[in-house]
Amino acid sequence: MHVNGVHHFVLLVDDVPDGESYYKELFDLEVLFREAALDGEPGIVPEDVSWDEALDRGVTPYMSFLGRDEFYVAVGGASDQQGTGRLDHIALAVDEEAFDAITDRANALRCDVEENAPHHQVFLDRYDIEWELNAKPPTTQADV
Repeated sequence: MHVNGVHHFVLLVDDVPDGESYYKELFDLEVLFREAALDGEPGIVPEDVSWDEALDRGVTPYMSFLGRDEFYVAVGGASDQQGTGRLDHIALAVDEEAFDAITDRANALRCDVEENAPHHQVFLDRYDIEWELNAKPPTTQADV
């Protein structure tokens, strides 16, 4: 059995449309689909309907699924998942181009980016989720 990577992860936010917009910008993602409830019934928000339009129609957003290439993030409503926490941190394996691009966007979004090494840095986003960018594969350290 082989684990080929992370399929997706869910980030819990207080406002799904706002969280969608934020993570879409931070990681340059596309909206793949949105889920919401209308009169208590869950469903998919049609592609041609924005969150503002959906909210005007009385839906309650509960998830937005974002992605690009083979990177997928689901943004879910925190109020529906009480007690589960938001995550400790998420480490992403990135190439140099993604390392630089995400760093630039994180800085533009006023994240406090801390460089630990030329290939490794961390930052907290505005939802207090810690992200680690690593442009070098993990290595085994020699015993001390």
